[in-house]
Amino acid sequence: MRLYLVLFISLFYGSISAQDFYYAKYDWKAKPDTYELTPEELAKDEVVLMEKRCVQLLPEGENLYEYNLTHRIVRLNNDKAIERYNKYYVSNRGAIKVVTQKARVIKPNGKVIELSQSDIKEAKDENGNVDYQYFAFEGIEIGSYIEYMDIIAYPPTLSGDVISLQTSSLKKNVEVDIITPKHIEYQLYCVNGLKDFVLDTTALFVRRMVLKLDKLEPLVNEAWSAYDANLKKCFYKFYKNTNSNKANFYNYSVVSQNIHERMFAPLTKKEASLVNKFIQKAKANEDVSKEEKVRRLENLMKKEISVIDGKFENSEDITFLLNKKVTSEDGLTKLMLNCLRQLGMTPELVVTCNRNELKFTTAFEGYNFLREFLIYVKDIDKYWSYNILTRVGFPSEDFTNCEGLFISEVKIGEMVTGVGKVKYIKGTDASLSVDIINTKVSFEPDFTATKVDLERITTGYKAMPYQAVIDLLDEERRKELKEDYLNYLDPETKVENIVYENDKSDDLGNKPFTGRGTINSTHFVEKGGNNFLFKVGMLIGPQSELYNKEPRKLPVETGYARRYERRIEVTIPEGYVLKNAENLMMEVKPDATLGFTSTYKIEGNKLIVIVTEWYNTIYYPVEDYVKYEKVINAAA
Repeated sequence: MRLYLVLFISLFYGSISAQDFYYAKYDWKAKPDTYELTPEELAKDEVVLMEKRCVQLLPEGENLYEYNLTHRIVRLNNDKAIERYNKYYVSNRGAIKVVTQKARVIKPNGKVIELSQSDIKEAKDENGNVDYQYFAFEGIEIGSYIEYMDIIAYPPTLSGDVISLQTSSLKKNVEVDIITPKHIEYQLYCVNGLKDFVLDTTALFVRRMVLKLDKLEPLVNEAWSAYDANLKKCFYKFYKNTNSNKANFYNYSVVSQNIHERMFAPLTKKEASLVNKFIQKAKANEDVSKEEKVRRLENLMKKEISVIDGKFENSEDITFLLNKKVTSEDGLTKLMLNCLRQLGMTPELVVTCNRNELKFTTAFEGYNFLREFLIYVKDIDKYWSYNILTRVGFPSEDFTNCEGLFISEVKIGEMVTGVGKVKYIKGTDASLSVDIINTKVSFEPDFTATKVDLERITTGYKAMPYQAVIDLLDEERRKELKEDYLNYLDPETKVENIVYENDKSDDLGNKPFTGRGTINSTHFVEKGGNNFLFKVGMLIGPQSELYNKEPRKLPVETGYARRYERRIEVTIPEGYVLKNAENLMMEVKPDATLGFTSTYKIEGNKLIVIVTEWYNTIYYPVEDYVKYEKVINAAA
């Protein structure tokens, strides 16, 4: 994108007067303000009493910077807040220059302890590299104030960035500026109920967009939610130069062409020969189904080629990566694209973002939404990812059930180019991610122990935590993982006679991960007089519970649609009778998308219990939260 940056810098000259950072003289007050808190505010862990933020696009000489101002005052009301704020983490990663960076503590008695940039401490990892930096506050008491301020210059992110304002803390007196030269307009897009910025018509020489909030209510993280994606925030990007009247420099049409040029580049004869040899080595050229061809390619790629995070020289060069067996995430994606095209398939490249962090949108075409590559193999209607822990049809769930930019190759006359279209990345059906437990239970004559013959079968995403990694582990860790898989019912009991099927990474998404074993446990039976209580519910495995003290604020958003099936067969000892079996009958089905049922039957001396639980969709709006809660709690 360097070409664009040079172009934009050239647009500034001859059109603006010399400028300084708008808040160059900004500072905290020499004598800190005092604040009165309401009883409700004092009951909170902490309160952000003021927050000042500013982002300014500023040319200096032949360079273009983005200056960031952050100034925040926080009142600490209890020990929990003190523990959270005794270190204030700072990040100067990517900074061009640090203008100001300082902090201070204002104690209840008015004493002020100031810390400057020289007081920043460093924590290092085991290799001696700096892991993170922080201000360490000492002597903080309940009722103390923490004040932090910095002004830092970064390279500008003209193609799209975000200011996230909401947190789990109450904020008061929030003011945010987004400032550009007078003739430069940013497109702003506020989400999740954040009100729009207002143009400051009194500002000279600059275009100043301002947001002022007397109060910003906190948003508490809730179970089964996409917390970060639901925070109030504002996206912004360079949009228009009013001097030239040119606009919309960054859009999905332009980026689709740029990505196509890079990722769909025609292969040279040498590259085509190497790709074809790789296809033959994977046996993907044989007369098998298209899905099997993709699996064979994927399995060989993820066994032979190491993927390094980030780009490096030649990381996307087909010849280099096939000869050296090392590449980047984008490089492996490019290789798969070319293999599929050589096999006559018509893949589409998909670019999207983690739906738990950002919600992909067409209302704001910012490149900060374009973070992750997937390949849509249209011929088999499945998605593929470079991630070594995934397999075709089961990319990381964070990048499904959301929108993305689908880039395909089209020919217009003699010209070949890329065309992008925003479409929905469909998730998998619940029937493809199933967790099945079959148990056969018998008792010792004195009921001191219960013998359970156990079979557990998982598929799709339910198998992924085990099946995906098993080939990457040493023998000891592989053994532990297999034991953990069957210890699901009773972690304190040793599993014996363990047998596994389909325990290779290549089987993920293709064959069920199956484990069998026997446990002898004392945890399933309790004695009460002449009666024995058999805790049959424990045999469906640990369950989550949902009980909200406060009304639910966030919609339910889970990773993937899923299903659980349990079959429990209990041998009733001779001379004993079964009581209150009717308690095993249960049905909770709020609607067709989710439910929990438990039924039983008695055949001779066998009690057979069938339990089924299903979630056919991942999303439930706040008004439907009670439906989800009922099913979760029914299982619990």
